[in-house]
Amino acid sequence: MKLTTRILSALCAVAVLVSALPAAAQAPGKAPAKASARKKPLTQMQQAFRGVNWATDKKPNLRAKYYIYLMSASWCGPCQALMPRIVEAYKTDMKEGKYVEVILTACEQTRDGVPAYLEKYGAGFPGIHISAPDVAKFVGYDRNDMKKGIPFVTICDNEGNVLAKGHNAFNTWKEVIKQDREARKAGKK
Repeated sequence: MKLTTRILSALCAVAVLVSALPAAAQAPGKAPAKASARKKPLTQMQQAFRGVNWATDKKPNLRAKYYIYLMSASWCGPCQALMPRIVEAYKTDMKEGKYVEVILTACEQTRDGVPAYLEKYGAGFPGIHISAPDVAKFVGYDRNDMKKGIPFVTICDNEGNVLAKGHNAFNTWKEVIKQDREARKAGKK
């Protein structure tokens, strides 16, 4: 009986040691699994999007490299002309927010009007009502730009640095982002 107990104890000890060995030592001929790449921590700007009371079910991509804030309203003629262009770019060039995320700040009469406005154009990006207190937390966003009229576009990198803004900023979004990326590669930023 004592011999059986000693053998079982020895086998358990070996099993514990083997389970602690790296995968490469356990399975000869197999390469060890690559360590999972750690994701970069969210920037202050990206963190500000967490826990926000969005007017839509869609939430922004917290890993996008660039963000475009669009101040717009369904009742605004110039906004109605711009919205289809932004929706098309979002679906094609921006790859549904994977690299560039659009965030609608809607100047609708009520919060309930935001989803209806986006749905009218088949827009798949997130929206928030202009009166939401969370809007003030968005890095790079300036509610005072509203005084300049709508539609108004602000283009930021994921750290909240404003790259361009104005009524016609959307017309240059590709070039603005391209210049920023080139500057980063050249080590200027």
